[in-house]
Amino acid sequence: MIGFITDCEGDYGYWSRSVSLSQVVEFDSEGQLAFKRKEASDSFVFGGDVFDKGDGDLRIAKQLLSFKKSHPDRVWLLAGNRDLNKLRFPAELAEDEIDVPQPVPLYPRAPPQVSLRSFLEKRLESSAGKTVQDMNTSANRLRWILDHTMTATGAFELRQKELALLSGQEVSEIHEDDVVESFLTSVSKEDGVVWEYLLHSCLLVMLGDCLFVHGGLPKEAINWVPTMDMRYLQPAEGAVCGGRRMEGTLQDWMKAMNDFMQEGLRDFREKMYWGPGRTRGGEGLLCLTSTPACFRRSVVVESLLQGGTPDHLDKDVEAFLVKGGVRTVFCGHKPCGDSPFVVRGDHVAVVHCDTTYSDGAAPDKRGSAVAAVEVSAPTSGELQLRGVLADGRSYDFALYGDSGDDLVGRQCRDGSWVKAKLPEGCYHVVSSEGTRKLRYDTRSQEELQGLLARHA
Repeated sequence: MIGFITDCEGDYGYWSRSVSLSQVVEFDSEGQLAFKRKEASDSFVFGGDVFDKGDGDLRIAKQLLSFKKSHPDRVWLLAGNRDLNKLRFPAELAEDEIDVPQPVPLYPRAPPQVSLRSFLEKRLESSAGKTVQDMNTSANRLRWILDHTMTATGAFELRQKELALLSGQEVSEIHEDDVVESFLTSVSKEDGVVWEYLLHSCLLVMLGDCLFVHGGLPKEAINWVPTMDMRYLQPAEGAVCGGRRMEGTLQDWMKAMNDFMQEGLRDFREKMYWGPGRTRGGEGLLCLTSTPACFRRSVVVESLLQGGTPDHLDKDVEAFLVKGGVRTVFCGHKPCGDSPFVVRGDHVAVVHCDTTYSDGAAPDKRGSAVAAVEVSAPTSGELQLRGVLADGRSYDFALYGDSGDDLVGRQCRDGSWVKAKLPEGCYHVVSSEGTRKLRYDTRSQEELQGLLARHA
């Protein structure tokens, strides 16, 4: 079997629940990740985004790295945007200028950005007798980077909490300089946990007829490869995307993309800090974390999901995948609600598995929701989806195989999508009520069969 977990984003509780639900992996007696079926030759894929929104960054990453090193040919790690964007730390934490350019290319309709100066001035309000320059510490610069340019609000304090946990100290005993050092050395040092994770990861991996990618496969990404001369900047008006086009098969393109990633890491290591023209190494890789910098063709951040519900799979992309031997694409990155979101094409299904923001009322925004995604190997003769919804109801069904369900992953005539088959024989259905506003319903098989629409 192949087990797939993605987008834990530092949430150790969610990570632990995901592992507990899995039939492929488990924690051994020493708390390390291990294969559950000792006699089998199972594989495991982590879909990327280890870091940022919980107090488990270091523990999850170290467990994944240990697992990968123990089983290099059976464990696969994908690079997510929240993993790759940490390459920014060395250059951006080494400078002391307050009025720095906005460090992230802005996506269309982005809200107004908080500048570093504005951030420091806000913190100054609660620090009588100090100046803005006094507030311009590495710790505050890191807080600004995390909170306002990496959508990782509170990650500084969460790392402080994890460092206290790992060292057996009180949180108050962990100095903010120790937190800065933890984030910085995780990338700058050869044995840093982020650096090691990236060295052992890739952008795309194919096992049997299953293709794994962090974000998705936009049409313009097919047979396009970024290049090292691309800049992690807001494109100028009328600019065209860099990179290069190539000819070849899916496998040729995957190899070129994974080779590019390793080239990008070498480029970063050679030029970690700002050089002439405010350039640095690894910018081509950083571009993959940005919709505008990659002109919507990044496999790391683009997705069929738009505001919680998906577009249909492009026919040309599907034809390319079929020719390459793919039956199912597995991805994360964009939140898909409280269960995996399947989108069926004529011959290929795309399974989105990032269940962040499943429950907005829960402290971790996930609540009870958890999912296990497992495929029979070497081909997806059976794809099993198992988990718990935000309201506590369980699901456990096959998408393919003799007992496979044919309704999940299809869109109804009223615009709703069938998300999961529930034990009582009814279905979990979702529909959009505007940008990022979703409505969940439960419908019977008979209701759905009358509502299903076939899209050309």
